[in-house]
Amino acid sequence: MRTRQTGRRRERRATLFWLVVLVLAAGGWLWYAHSRPDSPPPSGTVSPSPSARPTGPPAGAQAVRVDFPLDGDSLQVTADQPGPVIDVTEPVQLRLLGIDAPELHGADGSPQCWAETARAELQELAPHGARLWLLPDAQRLDPYGRRLVYAWTADGRFVNGELAALGAVRELAIRPNLAHQQDLHDAVEQARAQRRGLWGSCAGR
Repeated sequence: MRTRQTGRRRERRATLFWLVVLVLAAGGWLWYAHSRPDSPPPSGTVSPSPSARPTGPPAGAQAVRVDFPLDGDSLQVTADQPGPVIDVTEPVQLRLLGIDAPELHGADGSPQCWAETARAELQELAPHGARLWLLPDAQRLDPYGRRLVYAWTADGRFVNGELAALGAVRELAIRPNLAHQQDLHDAVEQARAQRRGLWGSCAGR
């Protein structure tokens, strides 16, 4: 009887010993895996850099040459050949969708607050002779005959969105032209929250 009890105690001790060894080994492996400087983060935690931009214009966009900006949200351009957005090769006027810049000629005939700066910022994004790539939305023309467009630079910057992020423009959502409105809304709200551009300089004006 005493021999059997002694054997059972030895078996229990051996089992406990190996359980402790396995737990220590597993703990050591987990510590090593997560403490390595080059170990990748767990799946699902990687997010793209907020500054990441596409490397070029979107597929299907039509290229045009910039003549000059008219104000902070419209400009004159010329297409080298007719395309899906601009169907003529004469100069035409564009109106950037989803945004609204202060007027250069306000109710009293003078520029509204930030109007000249907004035009300068558009000119920096789209200087004379530069290429822009255009896409339309549901409506092609505004009541003044201007082409309604979204525009991208050669390196893929979304011009409408860049102006919104700079605080150069307000949001102008007009149905049914809402293809990029959520992005534009978010950019305007962030600029407003951080008091960039007109949001920090034109309060009450």
